[in-house]
Amino acid sequence: MENKNIYDEIFDGFCEVCGKPMKKDIYKQGTCPHCGWRNSYKNEENPDKVCYPNLVSLNKAKQLYKDKKPFDPNLDEFIEALHSYSEVQFEYNGVCYAVELVDFQGDDFHVQLYNPKTKEKVIFKDYADFKNNAKVEGKFLKDIWDETTDRYWLQ
Repeated sequence: MENKNIYDEIFDGFCEVCGKPMKKDIYKQGTCPHCGWRNSYKNEENPDKVCYPNLVSLNKAKQLYKDKKPFDPNLDEFIEALHSYSEVQFEYNGVCYAVELVDFQGDDFHVQLYNPKTKEKVIFKDYADFKNNAKVEGKFLKDIWDETTDRYWLQ
């Protein structure tokens, strides 16, 4: 008798973004081989929120796909993803910066920006403080955000 794990079963389905056929697991998860969107039931239930495993909302991804643009988050979506993942990253001028939630105490937390090249850690009191005051190479992150790349959860 073969022992089968229902979580390993793969089903035919369609991508939430491009609508093309793809394979999904029982949680509707799977990466679309056509557009690269990472499908998940959480995206369907919360189409205007950033949900695991993506950094943009489902509705924004649909628009980006329609406009033939990559699924890149703006700074607000990046911060929203930070809230979900606790650790995210971006690259600027060849340096991969880590952004993490630290010092959890109930609902009290801080945002840490870490530069692995210089080993510098800068702590911000909350999301707004990070968004308004984070600097990279002496420049406000909010002003150079469009020049950053490889925005993702921390790898």
